[in-house]
Amino acid sequence: MGRELYLCHTPYQVLVELCRAMHAAQKPDLILSCSVPGAQALAERLSAAGLFGSVRCFDEEKCGSALQRGALRTLLLQRFLGRRNVEKHYGFSIDPALYDKVYIHNDWSVLGRYLQDKHIPYILCEDTFASTCRPSHPLIDQQRAAPWFRLRQAIGYGYLYWGDWKGVAAVETECARRTPLFAEKLAEHSKAALFHSLTGPQKALIRQVFLTQSLPETAGGAVLFLPRDFAAEGLLDADTQKRMFLAVAGEYCKGGPLFVKAHPRDATDYGALFPGAVILERTMPSEVLNFALPFRFARAVTVESTVLKSLEVADEALELTLCQALALLT
Repeated sequence: MGRELYLCHTPYQVLVELCRAMHAAQKPDLILSCSVPGAQALAERLSAAGLFGSVRCFDEEKCGSALQRGALRTLLLQRFLGRRNVEKHYGFSIDPALYDKVYIHNDWSVLGRYLQDKHIPYILCEDTFASTCRPSHPLIDQQRAAPWFRLRQAIGYGYLYWGDWKGVAAVETECARRTPLFAEKLAEHSKAALFHSLTGPQKALIRQVFLTQSLPETAGGAVLFLPRDFAAEGLLDADTQKRMFLAVAGEYCKGGPLFVKAHPRDATDYGALFPGAVILERTMPSEVLNFALPFRFARAVTVESTVLKSLEVADEALELTLCQALALLT
C-alpha cells in the first residue's frame, strides 16, 4: 500500500495535515511551499516531529510560468512545459505510483497545475477553515460561466481550479449540508472534530512544531487582537491602518494583558505598535491557540476577518467591520 502525500501553502494547511498524519497507516510525505514564511525552519520542525517520511520545501517562484497564449500552443506545449519547469528547477518528480492519496488545498498553484500536468488525481482540501461552507462561490461560478467550460473540462484543455478539474478525486468540506457544490465528489471531513479529538501528547507535539517561544502560564483578563493587513491589500494606507489599530485596541482591548496574533504574511511590526504586548508568532495558525495556552482570553477582537470563526479560546468574540473600525478615528 502506498503512502499519502500532502501539499501545503499555509500554516493552517500544515496544521490540518499534521493532524491527518497522526492517523496515517504509513508515514506520509509533505511538500511545503516557500510561500509560507519561515518555510525551511518549519520544515525542519515537522521532520523532527517524526510523523513524516520526508518533508520538502518547494519554491514555486523559481519555476516560471508554463501558461501559453493560443489554443494550439496550449494543447501542444502547456502540459510539457509545466512538468519540465517543476522537474528542472526542483530536481524531482512526483511519482503517483508511490501514493494512495494526494491532498492539496490550493490547486490554483504551481503544484496544483503540476498535478494536472502529470494527470495525478488529488483530493482538494479546504483552503481555510470551512471555506467551502458558503452560500456562493464567485470564482467557481465565473470559471464555469467561461466559454467552452464543459468541453475544456472533458478534454483537459488548459487548467481548471477549485475542484473543477476532471481528475479531482474528491473535494473535502467541513459540513456537506452547508456546501452547495460538488455533490458527486463531496467528502465531509470535519477539521473541528479532528482538532477536538486531539490527545494531550498530540497537542504537545503540535505546540512543539508551531511554538518556538515561551508564553505566560497565566494571564487574567487577557485580550487577543487579530489584525488584518488592509494596507497590503491596498484598502488603507499604512499610517491610517496603524492609527485605526491603535484606536481599536484602545477601545476594545482593555482590562488585561494584550496578545497580538498577526496573519502569517502580515509584515507589520506590532511589537513597535503595541509596546508591552505579547506578540504571538505569525507563522502559528490561530487555531493552535485553542489548545496551546493554559488560560482563556476574556475577549478576542478582529476587523473584518473570518479568523474568529474557528477560535474557541475566548469568552467573547468581537468582529468589527472596517467602517466601524475607521469610525473610531473621527
